[in-house]
Amino acid sequence: MKILDVGCGGGLLTECGGSLFITTINKTQLSYALGIVFAEQIAGIVPKGTHTWEKFVSPEKLESILESNGLSVHTVAGMLYNPFSGYWHWSENTSLNYAAHAVKSMGQEPPVPAGFVFTGKTEELHDKDSINPSVQEELKK
Repeated sequence: MKILDVGCGGGLLTECGGSLFITTINKTQLSYALGIVFAEQIAGIVPKGTHTWEKFVSPEKLESILESNGLSVHTVAGMLYNPFSGYWHWSENTSLNYAAHAVKSMGQEPPVPAGFVFTGKTEELHDKDSINPSVQEELKK
């Protein structure tokens, strides 16, 4: 899961109004078939072992995790990759890949920033390093 913490409005997630952008893969049978079986094993678009289906997260599960941590989900949009053109396209269909935009809610204490690895403009959250044990359990499901 790729996470981008952007200073829109109020600032980073340490401030009310801070925006969080996440792109990830939905946990569906279609995402397993196309993301792992086709992309890894048949077409070789990505190396074998790149994806772990058990770690994929549905938009509903992600929204629940974000809301339980003081964020309000504003937008969820599907993303489709065309391997022939090499381009991504926005879609209403979230059954494969999707992006979510959440905003830090007013009146919530900011979470302690732990378990993040800074990688340029994005951060990756590792479920084993999660700041909240309930979030860690949610990501394992």
